[in-house]
Amino acid sequence: MSLSIGYFFPAGQTNHVWSDEAARRTPRLNRENLLELARTAEDVGFDSLFIADNWSGHQRAAELAGHQSPAYHAPLLAMGIFAVTERIGVVSTFHTTHHKPAHVARMGATLADFSSGRWGWNVVTGFSDAEAALFGEEFVPHDERYTMAAEFVDVVDRLWTEQEPFDHDGRYYRLKGRIKAPRPARRPRLVSAGASEAGTAFAARYCDELVTLAKDDDGLRGVESRLAGLTAGTGRNVSVTPFAIALVRDGEGQAEEEYAGLLESLNHDAAWEIAGDILGSIESARAMFDKLGEDKAVRALGSGEAMIQLVGTPEQVAERLTRLTSEIDIRNILVNFPLWSPAELRGFGKVLDLLAEAGVWSRPTGRPW
Repeated sequence: MSLSIGYFFPAGQTNHVWSDEAARRTPRLNRENLLELARTAEDVGFDSLFIADNWSGHQRAAELAGHQSPAYHAPLLAMGIFAVTERIGVVSTFHTTHHKPAHVARMGATLADFSSGRWGWNVVTGFSDAEAALFGEEFVPHDERYTMAAEFVDVVDRLWTEQEPFDHDGRYYRLKGRIKAPRPARRPRLVSAGASEAGTAFAARYCDELVTLAKDDDGLRGVESRLAGLTAGTGRNVSVTPFAIALVRDGEGQAEEEYAGLLESLNHDAAWEIAGDILGSIESARAMFDKLGEDKAVRALGSGEAMIQLVGTPEQVAERLTRLTSEIDIRNILVNFPLWSPAELRGFGKVLDLLAEAGVWSRPTGRPW
């Protein structure tokens, strides 16, 4: 198997590196720029795009500073991308907690059929009381959200595969009937990014990939070990997909210098607020990071340092990816570009050429999964 390389599509003006310079230097989030970016990713050779999403608005400082707004609804953006591409896969987020199974089954089946099988589902349970409030719902505790998600996915699978009407009277969901065609020709690829014990157990049972934060090889081995323990004897093979930060420049030291320059303009307020969204509240973020001290905490929150670093020349980055595949058996990686643009993607194409020469990656020719 060759390495599959996914592109973390912009879910905001800046992704994972909340630098004011990055916000100034990236294209505007609009129809023309996003579709050009998707077409370029396909032309360069990326296997897939990954579109993260949440419902409630980020805190105002992050929006006003130009870091997180606008952000298009993931499945609707995916449909637009499918209309202008032919090969590249698109993984889009659907929440389980705030939808009904029939919603996701019907919309997912449409995306899968319209794209000739190129759609994948990033299964997200939601993580903030602000999202629950937006839907007029009570906030569901963390582990219970995964219990709900398990039943949700079971029902969606039945709606995708069973031709005759059926009844489901479960703990969280009730329904009677069937969805109309189309239905997926085969089960779409399911991805999740839950790092907790409950999230990892969910991925082991239901998903094909677990996207994870790990900044070094030991961290990746730890995630793989936990998954292997949970899937032992089940016949399931869930791949670990690390996040990575990519900045590639031809000259020795150029990428490192440019990356350091981005970190000089980390936006303090945006970093805290976005971390607060991710962790449930700004109070939770401060409880986790205050012990570092203010400056180190902002760097930890907004620099991307918790991810695999693909910063260097094409040769250096290709060597790092080759080692990930040979020493840890990583088969998927999700690449984020802090200075995203079509030009950045084309620059990464030099890395892909080197990986192809080494037999680590091959240019996709058909359905990605």
